[in-house]
Amino acid sequence: MDLKNFNKIYKKIKEYSAKLLPVVKNRSVDEIRFLYEFGITDFGENRIEDYEKHKNSYNDVNYHFLAPLQSRKIKYISENFQVIHSVQRKKEVDLLNKQQSKSNIFLQINLDKDLNKSGIYKEELFDLYDYCLKKSIQPVGLMTIPNINSDPKLVFSQLSQLNTILKKDNANYPGELSMGMSKDYEIALEYGATIVRIGTKLFK
Repeated sequence: MDLKNFNKIYKKIKEYSAKLLPVVKNRSVDEIRFLYEFGITDFGENRIEDYEKHKNSYNDVNYHFLAPLQSRKIKYISENFQVIHSVQRKKEVDLLNKQQSKSNIFLQINLDKDLNKSGIYKEELFDLYDYCLKKSIQPVGLMTIPNINSDPKLVFSQLSQLNTILKKDNANYPGELSMGMSKDYEIALEYGATIVRIGTKLFK
């Protein structure tokens, strides 16, 4: 754990009243112990295998699932993860509804239309959002991952604008924004991120 980086990141995020979500994939139980003992109550996971290892030692934190969803794993994920950041298909919504999932969900938006990244295109957002409501699922917010060659300011600005429209049109929509990682979290905070997902910079 890089304590200097951690203190800098934590202080910056608190200035914006946002939440630090440490991404703990591929990290040992010992590597993330400092975060737990510091009082971090949320961990971000990409792999179920990592989650099961961490859960055995830290069973009183909220676990966030960050990776693309696989239909055959949705039942397990909805039963074990308090938050899912990567919902992008109506089929996933159907399965979450079938499981009567209590997980909070983010809709993942692919604003760059990057074929190598998951997420719906922005033109599909409002249809998917309405479909969630029809299935009695209230999304809590939006998530995005900019393409490495994109200007993060443009991407985060677009997501913030979409979020504003949803909040205006839906009184019950919480309007969370899961955006920003190690390289661009400070920019994301400027554009309204409420959750920043940071891994590499914490563990250098």
